[in-house]
Amino acid sequence: MGSVDGRGVEGIHEANRRAQLIGWMNALLPEFSLPPDSSSEELRELLSDGVVLCRLVNTLIPGVLEGSWEGYAPSDQRLGNVKKFLSVVSDMGLPGFSLKDLDEGLMSSVVECLLVLRGSVDPRLGDDIPPDVTRTPLRKQWGVQEMDKPQVPAAALGKRSPAEDMRNGVADSKTHQKTSVFSGQKVREVFQLKRGSYSDLTAAKISEMMHSNSLDNAPTQSLISVVNGILDESIERKKGEIPHRVVYLLRKVVQEIEHRLCIQAEHIRSQNVTIKTREQKYCSKIKALEMLVNGTNEENQMAINRLQIVKNEKSQIEEKKELCEKDVQRLMKEKEYSKSIIMNLTKDMEAMNRLHEQQLEQIGRKAKEMEEQLTTRVKEVEYLLLQSNKKVEELEIASRLKSQLWDQKENIFQSYMDNQQLVIKDIRILSQSYENDMYALQMQWRNEISNLAKNLCRIWVKMFG
Repeated sequence: MGSVDGRGVEGIHEANRRAQLIGWMNALLPEFSLPPDSSSEELRELLSDGVVLCRLVNTLIPGVLEGSWEGYAPSDQRLGNVKKFLSVVSDMGLPGFSLKDLDEGLMSSVVECLLVLRGSVDPRLGDDIPPDVTRTPLRKQWGVQEMDKPQVPAAALGKRSPAEDMRNGVADSKTHQKTSVFSGQKVREVFQLKRGSYSDLTAAKISEMMHSNSLDNAPTQSLISVVNGILDESIERKKGEIPHRVVYLLRKVVQEIEHRLCIQAEHIRSQNVTIKTREQKYCSKIKALEMLVNGTNEENQMAINRLQIVKNEKSQIEEKKELCEKDVQRLMKEKEYSKSIIMNLTKDMEAMNRLHEQQLEQIGRKAKEMEEQLTTRVKEVEYLLLQSNKKVEELEIASRLKSQLWDQKENIFQSYMDNQQLVIKDIRILSQSYENDMYALQMQWRNEISNLAKNLCRIWVKMFG
């Protein structure tokens, strides 16, 4: 179990170190953007061709390795790239790693090598450097010349903003670094010229200086020394003539100095404005303090008045204290009187308790008597209930008999009604037949009467006709 735990701790430590390395590499080379939780095999695949290693060294120390380190290197160049990186690391006095580790071995040695390189470059991350490795600045170690640091504020140096750099075509950081180093070397050569040699500068060299940022990055003292050198050289000449290219250089230097002086003047004006505003604030504060000093006498008088008021209040408090003492004595007497009243009340309460107990005993006796009476009444009620139940049963039987009799009567009446309905139907049929017979007789009589009338008419006609 102990060995397993040890291996787990070592694995976690190795993963943390690998994550630190990947974060640093992503910061230097964002185009690769390897995930921080990448495995050793993914890191091996990224570093195996040596391109990333060479780009890391070239980013840290520009120009230390010649060639282009873009894209994926062929198989025949991978070994050479890794060897170049290892040679640079060994020249710096840092521990390296073997090619076998990078190909198929453990990546811990590769990770440690790169972390030591990171610590040697950045002093803030120097915990990764072994004790036996000396800390030397990379520029001095590799012979890269440092540019003179400006002695005036950044605004006075005429430094351009990132937008101006983009307009001027300064887009690549690596190109900008190489150009700044190159221009610094050129302007240093101009500043270190002796008298009588400014006119010997070629037009190409001066134009190259004009198109670069060397004048913008040069210290003001160096620019003034260039102006003085050109003027001294023109004075020492017999005819006092200055070549046009030197005049152009002098004009550019003077313009740069004027530009810086204007910026410094604006800065001084802004400082004067702030100083004036601060002076006004201080004057207002002084006036306020004077008013406070003038008001101290009035405050003293007010303090005396307050002291007198406090004395009066103290005398009033003493009087109130005497009154309170009298009230305390009165309250003590009232307390004694209340104690006597309480004693009398306690005696009365005891007597009342006794009476209450006697009443409770009487009530208990009465309750027992009432309970006995109630039990007898309950028995009587139960007996009456039994009798009433019997009567209810008898009434139910009688009602059943009566209902049966009524049912029989209902049946008889129903049969009688049915017979009557049959009789009524027969009567209706007979009446209908009678009506038909009467109608037939009426028709017969009507015909006979009409025939009789006709016969009478005929007889009448025959008789009187």
